[in-house]
Amino acid sequence: VPTPGEDWWLPKVVPHGEVRERRFFSSVTQSWRRIFVYTPPDYDAATATRYPVLYLQHGGGEDERGWPVQGRVGHVMDNLIAEKKAVPMLVVMERGYARKPGEPEMPLRPPSGGGAMPPDFSRMFAALDEVFIADLIPFIDAMYRTRADRESRAMAGLSMGGMQTFVIGLKHLDTFAYLGGFSGAGGGFGGGTFDAKTAHGGVMADAEAFNKKVRMLFLSIGTSENERFQNSVKGYRDALETAGIKTTFYESPGTSHEWLTWRRSLREFASLLFADAGKPAASNAPAAPEPRIPRGNITINADDKPAFPEPPAGWDAKRDGIEHGKLEMVEYDSKTVGTRRKMNVYTPPGYTPEKKYPVLYLLHGIGGDEHEWSGYVHADTIIENLIADGKAEPMIIVMPNGRAQKNDRAEGDVFKSAPAFAVFERDLLDDVIPAIEARYSVEKDREHRGLAGLSMGGGQSLNFGFAHPETFAWVGGFSSAPNTKPPLELLPNTDAAKSYKLLWLSCGTRDGLLRISQGVHARLKELEAPHVWHITDHAHDAPEWKQALFHFAQHVFKAAPAAQPGK
Repeated sequence: VPTPGEDWWLPKVVPHGEVRERRFFSSVTQSWRRIFVYTPPDYDAATATRYPVLYLQHGGGEDERGWPVQGRVGHVMDNLIAEKKAVPMLVVMERGYARKPGEPEMPLRPPSGGGAMPPDFSRMFAALDEVFIADLIPFIDAMYRTRADRESRAMAGLSMGGMQTFVIGLKHLDTFAYLGGFSGAGGGFGGGTFDAKTAHGGVMADAEAFNKKVRMLFLSIGTSENERFQNSVKGYRDALETAGIKTTFYESPGTSHEWLTWRRSLREFASLLFADAGKPAASNAPAAPEPRIPRGNITINADDKPAFPEPPAGWDAKRDGIEHGKLEMVEYDSKTVGTRRKMNVYTPPGYTPEKKYPVLYLLHGIGGDEHEWSGYVHADTIIENLIADGKAEPMIIVMPNGRAQKNDRAEGDVFKSAPAFAVFERDLLDDVIPAIEARYSVEKDREHRGLAGLSMGGGQSLNFGFAHPETFAWVGGFSSAPNTKPPLELLPNTDAAKSYKLLWLSCGTRDGLLRISQGVHARLKELEAPHVWHITDHAHDAPEWKQALFHFAQHVFKAAPAAQPGK
């Protein structure tokens, strides 16, 4: 392959995608894990499009920041896509280390001494293997618009990440169709013998069948890399070719075990991914609706269906020719936190002290603050469109900061502030509600007070709402997070569950947290408590929360919608 011009990994005047930091909870490690996800330039606009995914691993001694920072993934992919040399795709960059609780750390270097055998890579990467299959891939398929089939899924890595790719990928050929090792291969550190017919659990024993199943097995090396890596990668390639296994091989001219080798390797590998007969696959064609079946660790049940139709066109857009309400930032003294705090308050069109209004308290997610509902979900626009159409009661919407601690900004590791979201129960009851009722003309009884939230705020709303039926008659959880109390603790008896004007649960079938809402729904069905169960095909994202608010707001402070228990 000719050496490319060395400006292809630098930013150019082309449409740019985004590299986004995300976190997911691993059931395997029992911890939150950080990943970086590249989305192509058209991802946010092309809402009907689903994309293939490349899982890209770093090398030894590095972490998930390696590829986005030193590997310049965003620039490499932006330029390739702009030049139509690569199919638009997601790139997911995970941490290459994983241990189960109490599990000892495995060595990451070959043992010293002549004739020493290399470490057992299958054991070294066993927990990471489980993280990928049980947690990471289901999370990505739930959170993003992916083409969730093996033909649209690739895995690659550099050095240690290349070994991880072959250990994990070759074990799960029902999951990955493309595999790549950059300065790292399935032969480990070299030395000893490699038998393609018995290695990797015998997955290559039938070369013809293997070649039909694996779309590409890619290997690369820098021409100036040391003998150990040369022997490992080239020796692995030679053994595979001898056994009849097809490989794609790339040598980076004049480079060693370094980032220029790996950027070049990524460029070559990505340009060959997700192709049909050498041409880009039709990844930008809208996918047909997928059947409601288990997706990784997400199980779709028979009654997981929409309770309401899709909103009409323009329902979430700012409209001219209607009256608009007012959005203002209000400060209040919090005795709970011991400081002065802020909340965003929306008053409806024509607000007057001569009239008393119901109040809906909207709680944000773990990475948000008092601006999330207005800035990200545009709650004020949705509500005033509904009010203008006569579909929602004029109401005051209070959007407080649910992170009840002195520094309530969403900074650093936002998951460390999780305990502050529980503390907010007292801040809401003892400080926020009294401040609103002192400042605005509102009804002060439970029938005119609603509580709802998204993600972490959904969990708060269910926890606080079910704990205080004397305060809230209308409660909604949108994509509720794992902070939600267990269903039996949340709903201990039938009387408590039936005392509300409206109980609302909604979530998307592509949301890895769907099981949380399903558990509460199952408990309400068991208690024969009427509630709304609204399930869409969205993920854990703004489109889901916008639609939830759109429908919820049309029923709050009115007669509860006609629904049988559990519908």
